[in-house]
Amino acid sequence: MKILKAKDKNENNTDIIKTEDKKFKSDRLAEALSFPQGTFKNFPTIQIRGNREITIDGCTGLLSYAQDSIFLETKYCRINIIGRTLTLNNLTKNILAIRGFIKSVEFTM
Repeated sequence: MKILKAKDKNENNTDIIKTEDKKFKSDRLAEALSFPQGTFKNFPTIQIRGNREITIDGCTGLLSYAQDSIFLETKYCRINIIGRTLTLNNLTKNILAIRGFIKSVEFTM
């Protein structure tokens, strides 16, 4: 991805725009681990805040919902969240936020 950095003048006094390559976090991680770029691009992104909230970006489906367990589908795996008083607080096309008392998060293929 290229982002605009600044306008400048060339030798003919014409405006030119300098660009800068912006690397995504997933590409920087792949580079640091010596993996090919794009390796981690489509994996779900999971944020856990203590044991009270989890946000998952990359959900493709909700398989099961109960107050003590929520089973989700992503492109690469299933995510099982086990806990108490679990609620779905924010649901968009690909992002799901779950609140409650989270006991465990399991990943299955």
